[in-house]
Amino acid sequence: MESLAKRYFWVINLVLVALLAFFSARVINNLIAEKVVALKTTVKAQKAERRSLGLSSTKATDDWAQRVIGRNLFNSDPPEDIEEPLGDDSTNEDEPEVDPNAIPKPGEKCEESKASIALLATMVAEPSEWSVAVLESEGNDRLAREGVSIDDQTIVSIQRKRIVLTGKSGFECVGLGEGKRSRKKSRSRSTSKSRSKSSGSAKSEKVKEGVKKVGKNTYQIDREMLNEQLEDLSALSRQARVIPHYREGKPQGFKLVGVRPGSLYSHIGVRSGDVLKSVNGEEITSPTKALELYEKLKNSDNVTVDVERRGRKQTLEYMIK
Repeated sequence: MESLAKRYFWVINLVLVALLAFFSARVINNLIAEKVVALKTTVKAQKAERRSLGLSSTKATDDWAQRVIGRNLFNSDPPEDIEEPLGDDSTNEDEPEVDPNAIPKPGEKCEESKASIALLATMVAEPSEWSVAVLESEGNDRLAREGVSIDDQTIVSIQRKRIVLTGKSGFECVGLGEGKRSRKKSRSRSTSKSRSKSSGSAKSEKVKEGVKKVGKNTYQIDREMLNEQLEDLSALSRQARVIPHYREGKPQGFKLVGVRPGSLYSHIGVRSGDVLKSVNGEEITSPTKALELYEKLKNSDNVTVDVERRGRKQTLEYMIK
């Protein structure tokens, strides 16, 4: 008997487990049914309560709409505007105060200058000390920067379409292509405009004849032709654009872009993208330095220019005779 019980002991365990699972399922089922029945009863009770009070969903919606209208959230019934008398000082409260000591910005009104100069071109850069203007003064073209004095006035700002000067009478401006030109210069310019097409090719030929390449990077330049080119700075500025060149926020010379074919720059070996680093061993770090070198080179016989071309340094040598 004992051997028989041991042999079928697993059957007894399986039956006991099945009975335990069955009773457990019945208990859980009863608990869930009790919860569900209680929930349904609660919902029915709520509906019955609302019916006993005589409330319907439509009426509740109407009550909600009336509360929204009463609060006037969308200002559907605005109050009438009441005009209040304004005091004597009310017109000046919102007017901005103008600082008479502030330099006029681009686009702001500025009195026309009475100085005997004409503005031919401007080159605006950052910082402003690098900005340069091409002026006509006393019949000659000249380069000017901020701080330069002209006719008891000082240039305080060089902008894209004008320059701002200051003097005893305050700030005055000279617009691009405006100003007082000397009669001699204006007559020569009006004559040159009528002959620009014919003289343009002649000047190009003269430049070509005045520059001879005698080595790989060595050129011989005719002094008379060079002086004639340097006298007309406005025409020279149209042959190429000269812009300040920076590297890691520090000035590294001037970069030439848009060099025109047949110009003086192209004949002396300068190409678009070249960065002028130094002249005769002196680095070009500011417009002031460039102007100083420009004055020195007018009477120099030999000029050496260091340029950076596609990341490589090259030296151009010029013999002026």
